[in-house]
Amino acid sequence: MRSLSLHSSALKDASVDLAGEIVRLEALLAERRGELIALQEELRAFRALYTQVIGSLLAELSEVERAIKEAERRTLGTDDSTADEGEAPFTDDAGAGDALPVKTTLRKLFWSVAKLFHPDTAADETEARRRHSIMAEASRAYREGDVESLNTLLGDEELRFYCASAHDHETQEDLASRLLNIKEELRTVEFGIKRIRQDGLYRLKLSVAEEAASGRDALAAQADAINRKIRKARRRLEHLS
Repeated sequence: MRSLSLHSSALKDASVDLAGEIVRLEALLAERRGELIALQEELRAFRALYTQVIGSLLAELSEVERAIKEAERRTLGTDDSTADEGEAPFTDDAGAGDALPVKTTLRKLFWSVAKLFHPDTAADETEARRRHSIMAEASRAYREGDVESLNTLLGDEELRFYCASAHDHETQEDLASRLLNIKEELRTVEFGIKRIRQDGLYRLKLSVAEEAASGRDALAAQADAINRKIRKARRRLEHLS
């Protein structure tokens, strides 16, 4: 009887320890979720600002540079139908000749991610939510042409491991399985945080903020530099016209 009593006491203590760890990790998960949402909002706002301040100028510069090339061809008496041999046909933007292979690469990467993490292969609702989160990130990367993020998803061995093996065996909904689920959700959220912090645009945002703290406007300086290139290009175009 004494042995049974000691065993019951040990089980009770273990349950209390698990419950305490669950409370701690749930609080941490809520904190990390808030951090992820804040980072996503920061990046979204900076992307909009960058597009407004810099993106339109880059597009204008590209347009003027194309006009210069066309004027140079006319000056040399080169027919439009005999464009430079090295120039790919049907290119509307600088570097558009690479668009097809890049898009093919993106598609292959996206489907590789989907094969590993698609929610339809989840063992239960909790795992499906995690996989939905990963696929949402993959969809974002595909839309934005973010090859680096898709490669990161594929290369994260820990992420692949827990999505592949978290539910290899059926378990009861007890404290231990609840703790495991929380840890896995926490890992997914922390992966999202890591991806944003490694994003090139986010690193640029941090650099711009650091410059602003020193009283300098890095985006304005970049815009001025592009505007100077535009003015120089337009003078060149006027000279050719």
